[in-house]
Amino acid sequence: MSIQWFPGHMHRARKQIAQIMGKVDVVIEVLDARLPGYSENPMLAELRGDRPCLKVLNKSDLADPAVTEAWKKHYRLTGAEPLEIVGTNPKDCREIISLLTRIGPRRNLLMQPLNCLIVGIPNVGKSTLMNTLVGRKVARAANQAAITTKQKRVHLSDEITLYDTPGVLWPKIGDAQASYMLAGSGAVRETAMDNAEVAVGVAAYLLEEYPALLRERYSLAELPEAGPEAGTALVRTVGQKRGCLVRGGEVDLDRAAGILLNELRAGKIGRISLQRPPASE
Repeated sequence: MSIQWFPGHMHRARKQIAQIMGKVDVVIEVLDARLPGYSENPMLAELRGDRPCLKVLNKSDLADPAVTEAWKKHYRLTGAEPLEIVGTNPKDCREIISLLTRIGPRRNLLMQPLNCLIVGIPNVGKSTLMNTLVGRKVARAANQAAITTKQKRVHLSDEITLYDTPGVLWPKIGDAQASYMLAGSGAVRETAMDNAEVAVGVAAYLLEEYPALLRERYSLAELPEAGPEAGTALVRTVGQKRGCLVRGGEVDLDRAAGILLNELRAGKIGRISLQRPPASE
């Protein structure tokens, strides 16, 4: 499966980022802690050049803690500053402000405030984080992809100015695994994907990486046998457990897929990471 989803405002966002980058001191890239690599924007490294980058691993309360630690180690090796947070937690947000002043240029910030650009693909929690940082609602936030559509500028303090841009997702995600995991996390609109296909792809991953959590959540004595149909078998099993049956006792695969994905996104299955960092060389 390849997701084709690139709304017009995202084209504009690419241009906005390029235009504003000349005045930016620090880039804040908000990532989904469950899949940091997949939720990165591949253009950003080129656009930001050698500017300091704070990699904010948001929604860390939903991610596997051990995997998150591995991602932080990976980003430190690349020269970025990683920070795991929960975007609704004011304490975490205060840590962001502290880090910005530490990694930004050394100068009198009262005379020349730090200009910071906050970017992220849809539904990584960028707007929620920004609202928490500012202490009031300055960005519309919702559990739906592509809510932010216009660039904003707000003053965090006398020393820090924050520029916000719409979420940016690359035009085509060619890698099937990345497509399944991004769609499974909720990073793209449901109209851009086949829900059942996404759930099957995610289910196959969960069977490999988190079998114990699946057994506990769905009270399964046995899991589907490994194989190309294992993901489909798990979605059907979830449907049976949740009563997603139609005439003849068949499982409504779309309903079952929706239940699995919703419970994954809400953290009801457990703390799950949908991507592991590349192996260190």
